[in-house]
Amino acid sequence: MPEIRVHLADSDHFSRAGIVGALTAQQDIVIEHIASSMSEALANAAQSKPDIFLLETSLSGESLFQSIKQLMAVSPTSKIVVMATRYNREEVAQAYDAGSSGIISKSSINTELPSALRMVASGYQLFAPPSDGWEYPVRYEKRTENQSIVRALSDRDRQLVSLVAAGLTNVQISRAIHISEGSVKLYLARIMDDLSVTNRVQLAVIAAESGLVTSDDLQIA
Repeated sequence: MPEIRVHLADSDHFSRAGIVGALTAQQDIVIEHIASSMSEALANAAQSKPDIFLLETSLSGESLFQSIKQLMAVSPTSKIVVMATRYNREEVAQAYDAGSSGIISKSSINTELPSALRMVASGYQLFAPPSDGWEYPVRYEKRTENQSIVRALSDRDRQLVSLVAAGLTNVQISRAIHISEGSVKLYLARIMDDLSVTNRVQLAVIAAESGLVTSDDLQIA
């Protein structure tokens, strides 16, 4: 098996030592560089473009999402694996949406890290369950796409989606925003087509996920 070239970015000395200890005994994994800051990590990634970049979330002052984006910009062929002691569903979403190949719990480094890196190098994605429960990454991908579409809607269309999510009928919506019921049906049909949904319940869920309404506002059964 070809060597897997790894760069490590971790601001904690003891954490770095533990990760290095878990990998140095592996004949097929080589730690080419160890960085304690994102600026150092970016400089070395741009120069040597490792197979895998191990990014620890403790790098001070850095957004996880932005760090992954920056690394992918300077070394687009590298796979990025995030390591964290504890992470929630939103952090998994950020890592996935930014282009990470996985998140690994630091509590499993000694037993699982070498195997995980081999799987990532082979093209797999590994996202360990977050502290607040699991939701498949593909769902995050679709949710991000929907949120982008909602943000691009006109003010009138966003208002329409909000009113649907609040449980209003087409007749009530037409009275509320002073357009005909036929226009409401036409506008909603176009919006639902753009979002690839077929009913008002699905549209309401997207409205909640996109922040147009809160879950308490949803009145559609």
